[in-house]
Amino acid sequence: MSIQNIICPIIAYFIGSIPFGFLITKFIKGVDIRQVGSGNPGATNVARALGKPYGILVFILDMLKGFLPVYFFDRLFSGYGHNLSLILCGVGVICGHTFPIFLGFKGGKAAATGCGVFLWLAPVPIFISVTVWLLIVAVSKYISLGSMLSSVVLVVSQIVLGKDPFGSGLYLTLFSIFISVLIIIRHKPNIKRILNGTESKIGKKANSPDSAEN
Repeated sequence: MSIQNIICPIIAYFIGSIPFGFLITKFIKGVDIRQVGSGNPGATNVARALGKPYGILVFILDMLKGFLPVYFFDRLFSGYGHNLSLILCGVGVICGHTFPIFLGFKGGKAAATGCGVFLWLAPVPIFISVTVWLLIVAVSKYISLGSMLSSVVLVVSQIVLGKDPFGSGLYLTLFSIFISVLIIIRHKPNIKRILNGTESKIGKKANSPDSAEN
């Protein structure tokens, strides 16, 4: 295994572990986001606890911490394209966000950070995925449902539109499957609430379990 395959995911993991949702609510408002709403440090819970501007800020920062590592590592190891090094980098940053060492390995649900990673690795599939997310959320008002279904759309889009998805692009295809499965698993409580009719919709305050945190 090459040295970049070891260094990239380790550095990316620590970048992904930066808990922007926790830091912003703690230092700006003096609130521990883990004690509010669902207790999840993602953008949706922040928005419900502190307001949409803070939620949007956290979403952007979480997305950037997914985008920037793969972008800079791609530039650093130019010529590798979407090879194993970049995929491992993406896995590292997403695992850092989802299981952050700085918050006792209890983090977000990977949607925003995953979006940032694929914004560089697979811009067309992620554009389609985000479009589907917007449509689903607009119709159902369930952010969690949009996150889960759009992650499946990402896989389908990568297979249909990706460059040689089962050849040179196999690692990227497998990575899209990994992130989709991870997002769905992280939303297991939301699935139960949707089936029970108790899932929170957009606009509901943070005094009940949250619908989906990125």
